[in-house]
Amino acid sequence: MHSTLCLFAKKHITQHVRRGLLGGIRAKYVYPIKEPKPTLPPPPKQPKLKKENKTVPWKSQATYKQSLKGLYGGKHIQFGNKISEFGNKSRRTWKPNVQKVKLYSEALNERLTIKSTPAALKYIDRKGGLDRYMMSMKDHELGKKMYDLKYKIKNKIIKADREAKLGVTTVNGNENEKKLVK
Repeated sequence: MHSTLCLFAKKHITQHVRRGLLGGIRAKYVYPIKEPKPTLPPPPKQPKLKKENKTVPWKSQATYKQSLKGLYGGKHIQFGNKISEFGNKSRRTWKPNVQKVKLYSEALNERLTIKSTPAALKYIDRKGGLDRYMMSMKDHELGKKMYDLKYKIKNKIIKADREAKLGVTTVNGNENEKKLVK
């Protein structure tokens, strides 16, 4: 068996001899002491800024994300059991009756294809049209697509009111051609 001295390379042996670390049978290796490097004082800490709550106005939900892409009138998937003749329970779901419907927007002057449930269509009729229904909805009740549509309608209504106050009208329904009414 060799002593641990044989395991070191020649370079290390010469270092040991110079430092006087070879004592007795075995060579003991002592790591050189590192002198601390001069360091600069740490920069002063900047005051912490309060984090702004960047919450989106529409809710994020775990159960029925599809309802964020259309007008569902608060309808969700419902869960329950199908009970057989002998009392065996089987888990099942009831999904909302979702239809693709074309609804007319008076403000945008176009028909929009929207996924909707019959319950939401009933609410739209009660409110008096898509535009009024969208204006009555709260932002957090709508998904991103419907939120964008609501503000598109809202901006169009504001623009029309502003033009009415100034006395500007469109010529032959063309928005590019406008004239001042006196």
